[in-house]
Parts: sequence; structure tokens; C-alpha cells
Amino acid sequence: NTPEPETREARLSDCTAIARLLCQLGYDVTSALIHEKLLSLADKSSDRVCVAILNGEIVGSISLHILPLFHAAGNLGRITSMVVDERHRGCGIGAALMADAQRWFERGRCVKLEVTSGDQRPDAHRFYTHHGFARDGQRLSRKMRT
Repeated sequence: NTPEPETREARLSDCTAIARLLCQLGYDVTSALIHEKLLSLADKSSDRVCVAILNGEIVGSISLHILPLFHAAGNLGRITSMVVDERHRGCGIGAALMADAQRWFERGRCVKLEVTSGDQRPDAHRFYTHHGFARDGQRLSRKMRT
């Protein structure tokens, strides 16, 4: 009998765990950066970061953002990161995070959701397809000089 993961809003004390998870995806992030990001998003009703907890351990995270659509009524919901601990993939943690995201996006009057996922992540693409996402156009990006 596998325990169900619970989800909750991320806290500043979660920054080390979230950074560890994002590093599993190959992102070069530190606890300090995640701490800074969580602080900057803390009082914004259009941004949310959630974690999934299993047996008292943070095993997943998702970052969500709501943007107004200019060309249509309603809002766009965007997932900018999602990760499940590699030791716990395929156990319903991603589904729990997506269910939490869905409820939050519905409350935020989102009429469309989007997520970007690197070409090197076919398992993530299957996951998102299973949750109703489909390829829609093409994303073009460019780096800015810093």
C-alpha cells in the first residue's frame, strides 16, 4: 500500500530540497538562488511554487505563473519548472503536482495552459501528453547579454 503524496505551497525552508531536485534535471542552481526566487514570488498572487511530500520528504516541486492574455479573454497558466525526485518517478507524485496546478490555474481563470520541456526529455513529453498537453506551435528563444 503506497502512501499518497501531499502537496503544499513551498516555504523558504524548502529551498535546499528544491535546489537538489532541480540539479537532478541538470540545472545549475543553488539553495541561495531558490531562496531568492521564493522571496521574490512570496506575495504575488500570480505566482506559486509547490512541493510534493512523501513520508516527510520533499520529492517534487512545480513552479506556476498566471499571465493575462492580451489577444483573448482569460489568462494563460504557465508551468516553468517541474521535477520529481528520480528515486520516486512513476509513483503518482507528478500527477499530484499537476492536480494541484490544475486547481490553482482554474481559480486563476486560466483558459490555456502551457509548459516547455527540452527536446532531451522524452519521458517528460509523455507525462505531459498523458495530462492533456499537445505540441502547439513552436517556441523560439534567444539568450540576452548579461
